[in-house]
Amino acid sequence: MNSLLDTCALLGLTHLGSPLSRPAARAIKAAPELFVSPISAWEITIKQASGKLHLPAPAYEWFTESCRYYHLTVIPLDAATVCAGAALPPLHRDPFDRVLIATALAHHLSLLTSDKIILTYPGLTVVW
Repeated sequence: MNSLLDTCALLGLTHLGSPLSRPAARAIKAAPELFVSPISAWEITIKQASGKLHLPAPAYEWFTESCRYYHLTVIPLDAATVCAGAALPPLHRDPFDRVLIATALAHHLSLLTSDKIILTYPGLTVVW
């Protein structure tokens, strides 16, 4: 199954975050195509600017190069997805995660995330 990496999964894949779980690593190897959201670029930029994340390059350059190196496809963000994320049941308060959930649902992707709250959304396939 094709998969969408959340920001923590992307950082784990690139060895800048917590290691991927074995199921997540297997899902990445098995996926015909892997996707990321521009939301992850936004989160990474915020973390870098706040000093909570140290990257070897400016965030945009690092994100773009990581996508190229790991053959990740960036799913364009559109109004329908943003609105779908806002309309989700209020189980999760983080708007970034809500957009990732809506993106995975809209594109029929599994979502690679360690976030336990995301597991509670119906109809979503979560791997970690």
